[in-house]
Amino acid sequence: MRRKANIILIIWGSFSLVVVLFIFSVGMSLEKRHGAILNLAENTKNEFFLSQKFRENFLLSGDTVSVFLFIDHLKIAEQNFDSIIHNTGKDVTRVDPQSPEGFIIHVPYMKKYLQEIESFFTSRSSIPNKENQRKLNELFVMYNIQFKEFESGLQKYLSHENRDFKLISFFFKLGAFIALLVSFVCISKLINRLRITELWLVEKTVETEQKERSRIAADLHDDLGGILSCINLYLKIMEAEFREGKDVSLQITNLRQLSDTSLQRVKAVINNLAPLALTKYGLVESVQRMCERMGKLGKSSFEFDAKRFSQELSPGTELILFRIFSELTNNALKHSQASIVKMVLKSSKNTVMLTYHDDGIGFGMNSVQDNGKDKIGLKSIKNRTESLGGSYQIKTAPGKGLDIQLQFRITKQTERRTGRTAEENGKDFTNNC
Repeated sequence: MRRKANIILIIWGSFSLVVVLFIFSVGMSLEKRHGAILNLAENTKNEFFLSQKFRENFLLSGDTVSVFLFIDHLKIAEQNFDSIIHNTGKDVTRVDPQSPEGFIIHVPYMKKYLQEIESFFTSRSSIPNKENQRKLNELFVMYNIQFKEFESGLQKYLSHENRDFKLISFFFKLGAFIALLVSFVCISKLINRLRITELWLVEKTVETEQKERSRIAADLHDDLGGILSCINLYLKIMEAEFREGKDVSLQITNLRQLSDTSLQRVKAVINNLAPLALTKYGLVESVQRMCERMGKLGKSSFEFDAKRFSQELSPGTELILFRIFSELTNNALKHSQASIVKMVLKSSKNTVMLTYHDDGIGFGMNSVQDNGKDKIGLKSIKNRTESLGGSYQIKTAPGKGLDIQLQFRITKQTERRTGRTAEENGKDFTNNC
């Protein structure tokens, strides 16, 4: 669940980063384009103003040099108009006059007036009379009218694009904020589920410990307790017969046999708590020995592969895995009627995976759930897997065999084993007795 929370945060962070980069790039591009258009419009206005000064010089003094300078400034203005259209990225012939980009429809008219003015001066540069001046004034007035409409439309266009950009930015920011809220809600639910799971695991752990204590108490009471009671009875009989001077060799023999039996029972209890094979040989070799032993008991052939397993596990984790293997092999021997049982243990980084397969009779999962029965100790296997924080998948059907896959992650490095093992305790108990 912590991994899911981290994945949610990574997704939200990536989305937010993309949003920020997108808004930044669009904003920079928009600012650059608007700046270029405004500079071109201002430069065009200045070029036209300068051309008027040279026109006045020509009309007042008849200076022909002023004509050429006048025409040069008009050509620069025409080029600026072409650049403005290029920066808008629109085709003048396809622009709707009512759209925000409609201001560029004035450009062809202004270019037309500029070209007429150029043509007029080119053909009549030596005739600065009143008629020519009147016609020039009309052309300049028409140009100015179109330019004012062009400037007004340009301001509306820039304002509209800025408003659209702000609207898009707002929606993207709103989306990032909503994604953040959704992420927080999901993470909150995951944390709540994690807390519930941890509480459930604590309850299951306490319940398992209590069941184990009850089992040990029952073993001691029903088995070892009865033997000790017999020993106590034999001691009383021996005491009475010894006082009477009778032969007590038979009672001594019986006491020795009962003593040996009690030692075996104690070793069995210790072995149930911590299997001696596991502490002596480790998990892999212990499972291999168990498979060899199981293969000699029935018709099933047990195969165990741990070539791809290299993860170091804590003693508690090894014990849980050993119990799972024991449950699988015992139930395969008792119920599966399989000819081949294959088990694989492998690890990858911090993940451990156990797979089980047999070609036995299988069973129907629905029937198991409906009847409330656990044909192969599924409940025990599930509880042990969940106690490791892992997940499991079970696939089976009548006549189709059984496939089980268990997987869990190692979240803490295994510490070196310390303290005395169960085997050492059992040896000391035997030696002391």
